[in-house]
Amino acid sequence: APKTVNNFVFLAKQGYYTNVPFHRIIKGFMIQTGDPTGTGAGGPGYRFADEPVTRDYVRGTVAMANAGPNTNGSQFFIMHQD
Repeated sequence: APKTVNNFVFLAKQGYYTNVPFHRIIKGFMIQTGDPTGTGAGGPGYRFADEPVTRDYVRGTVAMANAGPNTNGSQFFIMHQD
């Protein structure tokens, strides 16, 4: 997922994720962050296309959180259970 990795690294190097809270926590499933407003509705002001996923979302997986097809921005989630 080269676009996704590039986006994540770019935002991280710019300090975008500094002090950004985990705004969505679902026990036994995942935690989500990447929205500087902390509401779950914020983002970097741009979107990029989905990249195909060919793996299961198992514990430790980091993936983009979005509002539908091709709406990736800055939000991501981490799976904390298979």
